[in-house]
Amino acid sequence: MLLKYKYWYFTKAIPPEKCQDLIQAASKTTPETGKTREPQYAKARKSTISWISDPKIYGLLNPFIHKANKNAGWNFQWSWNESSQFTVYKKSDYYHWHMDSLPHLTAPVNHPYHNKIRKLSLTLQLTDPSQYKGGDFQFKWLNSRAQIETVTVKDAKDLGTIIIFPSFLSHRVTPITKGIRRSLVNWSLGDDFK
Repeated sequence: MLLKYKYWYFTKAIPPEKCQDLIQAASKTTPETGKTREPQYAKARKSTISWISDPKIYGLLNPFIHKANKNAGWNFQWSWNESSQFTVYKKSDYYHWHMDSLPHLTAPVNHPYHNKIRKLSLTLQLTDPSQYKGGDFQFKWLNSRAQIETVTVKDAKDLGTIIIFPSFLSHRVTPITKGIRRSLVNWSLGDDFK
């Protein structure tokens, strides 16, 4: 799929007090070790995660997802959000190159996830950049010269910044060298691409 815009972002879109509210909501959940779905890639990730299913979060994020989907010209059909993942990266934590797209999500026939795939991914920066070092959010893709290009998203570290991108793009978070980085991740689900 040829994309004019590979990602879309909104700098400082969420006010600091709302970011703090999300951190507080996550503090009431049970943390677990971040894992990948494929056991053979267990070392691809080192972080702590917890899950939040709160309609207020979708109310906060969905307008940005709709706007990015339209402004970037993707116009992907989507109809549901997965639970949001609150992620904490401490010193030496990382998430190597990966894609968020999956085959159909396993769910009962009457569940909103049934036969859906991840189409759009979102990450919301919840930590002020002065609080950590490392932890760059990067993409990689094949450029027009058939060379692999790595791109660090400009302003991605600004508190409250939202990055939205097609779930099939390869991305990573580089290792944290100092402090703690917190983020909220969300996936928008839809029917198969046609």
